[in-house]
Amino acid sequence: MRSALLIGLLLSTCALNAQVPGATLTREAFVQLVLDNHPMARQAALRTDFGEAGVRGARGGFDPMAVANYTEKRYDGTEYFELLDVGLKVPTWFGVELVGGFQENSGAYLDPQNSTPGDGLVKAGAEVSIGQGLFIDQRRATLRKAQAYQRATEAERQEMLNTLLLDALGDHTDWVAAYEQLRISDSAVVLAQRRFDQVRGSFRGGDRPAIDTLEAFLQFQDRQMRQQQAQLNFRNTSLRLSNHLWDDAQRPLELRPEVVPLSSDLDSPAVFALADSSIDRAIADHPKLLRSQAKLDQFEVETRYRAELLKPQLDLQYLWMGGGGAVNNEAGTTLLGEGHQLGVGFKMPLLLRKERGELSLAKLRFTDAELGLERDRTVIRNKVLERLNDIATYRQQTDLGAEMVTNYTRLLTGETQRFAVGESSLFLVNGREVPLIESRLKQIEYEAKLRKAYFALDHDAGTLWRAWSVNNIRP
Repeated sequence: MRSALLIGLLLSTCALNAQVPGATLTREAFVQLVLDNHPMARQAALRTDFGEAGVRGARGGFDPMAVANYTEKRYDGTEYFELLDVGLKVPTWFGVELVGGFQENSGAYLDPQNSTPGDGLVKAGAEVSIGQGLFIDQRRATLRKAQAYQRATEAERQEMLNTLLLDALGDHTDWVAAYEQLRISDSAVVLAQRRFDQVRGSFRGGDRPAIDTLEAFLQFQDRQMRQQQAQLNFRNTSLRLSNHLWDDAQRPLELRPEVVPLSSDLDSPAVFALADSSIDRAIADHPKLLRSQAKLDQFEVETRYRAELLKPQLDLQYLWMGGGGAVNNEAGTTLLGEGHQLGVGFKMPLLLRKERGELSLAKLRFTDAELGLERDRTVIRNKVLERLNDIATYRQQTDLGAEMVTNYTRLLTGETQRFAVGESSLFLVNGREVPLIESRLKQIEYEAKLRKAYFALDHDAGTLWRAWSVNNIRP
């Protein structure tokens, strides 16, 4: 419902715009739209589905399996044999495979080893590998790697949201800054127009020379050119902001010209400090590192599995057997108490060249991933420190710029008072006013850089997605 209202705001009709000329798009509302409808946000949500599907498929290796075989041979009016073998196999996590089934065989030329009682044969037991596959086998390795892949897809989702929000919030900050600069330019044009009218009136009254009217008019024209540039910048930043806006049906949205930002969205935290422990904690949970760690876990599982293949295959099977009549409580029959079947299998390559080669490759991949993880950890930590340096410098520039705006304002106020009593000239007033306007525009740039530096810090620390996606907290 909230997204629908926001979309209606962005696509409002002319009649509605006439009623609500000052529609405001806040940063929180903008981010909500991005997270709800942006194609990249929806792609990020699919990563979780990929991971769940992979684990679900890997768990299928432990699904019980029903088996059935029926073979019949008749020739020249004689029934040679009729073989029926049905059963159930249940794999377990510990490498033991539980088996059970029923056999009923008959025929004139039946192989003696396939003979069964007249009412069939019931069997139940287990198969286990006590050599290769005792601690890990292909089924368990596949599931472990799928679980690691699921963690990797979750980290990838976080990375995608991190990147998306950094771009979106950066463009939003540029949009707010462009709007604030446009407001300053509009005010400058109004002020220049008012001064030109005053000077022209004074000229007509004989108090000012004609040259003053020309100078005032040139100031007005210069301000108009700056205003046009500010309008162009605001329109272009609005278009860039529209790149992040989509509706529920995945149709792109475009900001209406009358939609404006909230000026306070350019503000940054007044007090900020990030302890070393906070940096370490943020880096430990960084999505990129979590994804690398998940890949490392996959390589570790693969290494363990390849090492397991160096062992000989030694498989044991034991089945208890009983007459099928015991199922119907027939007299003289017992369930699984009349006999057993024991089987032992052994197999081992003599040179193990394939197994040793694959194990070496698995170890090399693990080492390579481990070195990459350490490199990424160092790079991320240094990036976080860079962002902290940026914030400290931009904070100083912002504070200094605010002081300069105050001082330029004082100079202009004093010069305007002197001009009003005839002790100054229009040239001197303009000389005081132009630096004030420039300093105010520069101040907006400093505030935008500082605001974007905070977003960049959260992005490089891997926490930007969490600040907005979990509780929609405004950082």
